Amino acid sequence: MNEDQLNETPLLTVRADEVAGVVVVAVEGEIDVDTADVVLDALRLGFGAEGPALVADLTAVSFFGSTGISTLITAHELADEHGKDLHVVAPHRAVRRPLQVTGVADVLLLHDSVPEALTALKPVPSE
Repeated sequence: MNEDQLNETPLLTVRADEVAGVVVVAVEGEIDVDTADVVLDALRLGFGAEGPALVADLTAVSFFGSTGISTLITAHELADEHGKDLHVVAPHRAVRRPLQVTGVADVLLLHDSVPEALTALKPVPSE
């Protein structure tokens, strides 16, 4: 998947790019009731691509509430349906704290950066 701007609204920009054989969906702006469908549609498209996992990069998300949490729960369920892992990059409090408080962080694979998420996807060499 080449870098594509999947959708843009005044409050949100969503881009997808393939990095080391993994689709990375980068979200910038606010995930709320008006923009959640755009994010979910981009993730849904990403799950249709080849590769063992999808990385949702929420580094540039400035607002993330209950709708964002619901979006990630739905994305996690979609990952299971596609037999893939969903890795979420959420280094900032605006996203990570709501996930922690609700317990959703315990279900998701959270990372502080895209490189960290991609490293987590590499198999560990056996001894």
